[in-house]
Amino acid sequence: MNRYTVTVARDGPLLRALSLGLPLLAPSAIRAALKRRDVLVNGQRLSGNVQVRAGDSLVLYTTAMMREVPVLYEDAHCLVVNKPAGLNADENSRSGASLLAWARAYAGPGDNLALVHRLDNQTSGLMVLARTAEAQRALEEAFRTGQVHKQYICLVRGSPQPSASVLTAWHTKDAQAARVRVTNHKTPQGKRIVTEYATLAGGPVSRLLVTLVTGRTHQIRAQLSAIGHPVLGDEVYGDRAFNRGQGVRSLKLCATRLGFDGSLGLPGLAGRHFMIEPPF
Repeated sequence: MNRYTVTVARDGPLLRALSLGLPLLAPSAIRAALKRRDVLVNGQRLSGNVQVRAGDSLVLYTTAMMREVPVLYEDAHCLVVNKPAGLNADENSRSGASLLAWARAYAGPGDNLALVHRLDNQTSGLMVLARTAEAQRALEEAFRTGQVHKQYICLVRGSPQPSASVLTAWHTKDAQAARVRVTNHKTPQGKRIVTEYATLAGGPVSRLLVTLVTGRTHQIRAQLSAIGHPVLGDEVYGDRAFNRGQGVRSLKLCATRLGFDGSLGLPGLAGRHFMIEPPF
């Protein structure tokens, strides 16, 4: 049994306080511990999602292990990390668990941690975070002007034809449905998207190397689905029946390469390229 302790940072629901304090513990493990009454608030065993106050002491018991966030590079200005699947990049309204919460705890109170790009909750892989306002400005400008280069590896249904191509389409957000639409023709609110892919291994399930030329919400997932080759494990744009048949329960998409032009105004990152292997 693992014992984790948290000091509440601000008033709010117990579940959110635990998620903020233990961002690398799976939300399902936190909820299960709460249901089992394996959470103590100021020494008192509780089961409900009660309100807690800043300064309260929390103790949680669970057999679950913390997820890891490997750090590939760090200096005074930035962090390059490998985000695990199932962890939000930023906080949302339902849970405080996030990569940003972890990074703030990792770096300490003196750093001004900020996200400069995002990965979906179920997408794993490389991310860079700024530790200073100067680095945030430099990295945001670098992403905006194409000085940052991102590649992904994914598994998709079927074998795309041709085996390598550059896809161009139009991307429109549907905020109410929490998804995007991809069309081959220009739309009034649509933004042009460009995605390159190359097949690394073909078959009923193919492994692709994908390069983002533009970077829009759900771009890879929606654009590959639009050409009939959805990413395995995608419950929004994918083929659920095919996923079940393959025994796949998680999104098979990983940001495996992150590179920075030599002109980047951060000496520690300028000209650097980071690469990882996907977990599938």
